[in-house]
Amino acid sequence: EPILQSADENFRPVDAEVGPDGALYFIDWHNPVIGHMQHNLRDTSRDRQHGRVFRVTAPGRPLLKPPVIAGAPIPQLLDLLKEPEDRVRYRTKIELSARDTKEVVAALQTWIGRLDPKHERYEHQMLEALWVQQWHNRVDEKLLARMLRSDEPWARAAATRVLCYWRDRVADPLGLLKVQANDPHPAVRLEAVRAASFFQTPEAAAVALESLNHPQDRFLTYTLDQTMNTLKAFMK
Repeated sequence: EPILQSADENFRPVDAEVGPDGALYFIDWHNPVIGHMQHNLRDTSRDRQHGRVFRVTAPGRPLLKPPVIAGAPIPQLLDLLKEPEDRVRYRTKIELSARDTKEVVAALQTWIGRLDPKHERYEHQMLEALWVQQWHNRVDEKLLARMLRSDEPWARAAATRVLCYWRDRVADPLGLLKVQANDPHPAVRLEAVRAASFFQTPEAAAVALESLNHPQDRFLTYTLDQTMNTLKAFMK
């Protein structure tokens, strides 16, 4: 069922985003011309003056109260990483990325120490800590190793992607990826196969092929095919 529709022939809904209040926002750039190749850039039909922004809410459901992010103290920002709303956590990490790295890392260590291991979202909170380190370009091998062996498979998959981007700054990255390529969860194996494509050695191909020791799906098959095509230049 459409969320919104219009009989106006110039209705052009684009760029949907969820706002900090939980509402769905999108732009209607309301233009009779929708192509660039079919019409001259100076076509007088191009409307550069009009447009609308729509805000869509769920009937009977209260909106969220956006937390204070801009200018908030670092400990307060770190606590926002516990929020269930992805957009809150995303904007929080942007704010943290603008803060002094030493101050953020020091506060992060304290924050990690105060987390409750019995909390149902503990693994995700630890993953958020790893991402904060990544945003600040600070390699934390101990935390990375911890998340690669997380009990939560999606956390292991996310940590495997971080390993990919830290591959030139951690010890034995291919050895770590080999373990991930044999993980019981397909999402982790897929990330390991993808990560192997970033290397330029025959050993990386061997790591990717480890995934064939486990059940395949179309996503793994495609990723392995692309990885092997990328690595074939280094296998001669």
